[in-house]
Amino acid sequence: MTASPIGILRSTFVSEPTPIKGMPELYTHIDKTFSPSWFYLSASPYNLYTFLRPFLHDFYPKGTLILRDASWMDLAGFLMSLTQGTEAYKTSRMEKVYSWLPKRKVLCVGDSTQSDPEAYGDIYRAHPGWVKAIYIRRVTDVDGMEETTKNDPARFEKAFQDVPKSVWKVFDEPSELYAAIDALKEV
Repeated sequence: MTASPIGILRSTFVSEPTPIKGMPELYTHIDKTFSPSWFYLSASPYNLYTFLRPFLHDFYPKGTLILRDASWMDLAGFLMSLTQGTEAYKTSRMEKVYSWLPKRKVLCVGDSTQSDPEAYGDIYRAHPGWVKAIYIRRVTDVDGMEETTKNDPARFEKAFQDVPKSVWKVFDEPSELYAAIDALKEV
């Protein structure tokens, strides 16, 4: 895993993609517990669909992959699209999903590499009854990522300002979430 645009391209086109340890099993647990409609929201450009779709199909429950509009015609813009403006993009796509399914409840799972905490906090504040839980994986040992900034507890507190602490959780290992997910059945 990498936070740099060049590293993202390298890991997409050169390296064999592998899932984060324990995440496919966690998603399977969620799938068996709730039988949800899955939406995989990524700031990756749509041009990477042919690379991302088989990976998701091999390791995760079937679902809709939502990717960002980008163009191969402008390499600089393409590289910037991999890492910039992700909060606004993800919030706007989640607003679109809300417009389709306002009566469904959602569970947001993301990580600390880009703007998932901020985007999920934004969408919770906009639609507090819609988002039942937010889980953010604390990412470490990633080339080009400022871990002290991205994983700072103050960042999460700010991102989730006005979001009840019972709704969001930052985790290191997927196994930490099983009890919390099971408890959602009661909510």
